[in-house]
Amino acid sequence: MIAFLRGTVASKSLDVIALDVNGVGYAVFVPEPVYRRLVINQEVTLLTYCHIREDHFHIFGFLREEERSLFTTLLGINKVGPKVALSVLSAMPVNEFGRAVLENDVKAFTKVAGVGKAMAQRLLLEMKTKLKQDPDLNAILGAPEQVEGAIEGDDVYEALISLGCTVDEARRAAAAARKSLGADASDEDLVKAALRQLVKR
Repeated sequence: MIAFLRGTVASKSLDVIALDVNGVGYAVFVPEPVYRRLVINQEVTLLTYCHIREDHFHIFGFLREEERSLFTTLLGINKVGPKVALSVLSAMPVNEFGRAVLENDVKAFTKVAGVGKAMAQRLLLEMKTKLKQDPDLNAILGAPEQVEGAIEGDDVYEALISLGCTVDEARRAAAAARKSLGADASDEDLVKAALRQLVKR
């Protein structure tokens, strides 16, 4: 495993750079924001991840540990390979990724090349699970310790999240439904009332 490469940017082509490390040229795939920042003949240190398969050996490079950590986390999601993970990091910075996960923003992910609605929904679901299990990942993404706020575990709130509501929408709609119907209302009736509140906006 190569932890990092320090050398001079020899050339740039699409999402690949050639990094000259003591006379050896390494082809390194980088996300688009990193690509834009690198300048030919510039000396740079890239944090790396090596993706090894029987038919290839690809190196991916990043300027910050947060980028590399998010990349490797994405690779742990079902059907997300290096190409899609790189596309995600090319489309949004780490903090924006964290916001999109926190707010269940499916549309933000469908704008990523190679990500359709089904993959976006799966990505969000699995990332939320990972956030609950990994405090370090919360810190990287800038998410609060309890991803879904103080009412996590509320069946009405979580039903609204699963239907595509953002965190803020789900909180407000669930609270409004309870205020309207009272504490004795069933979860099903509360969800319906909350959805009606959202439609009225």
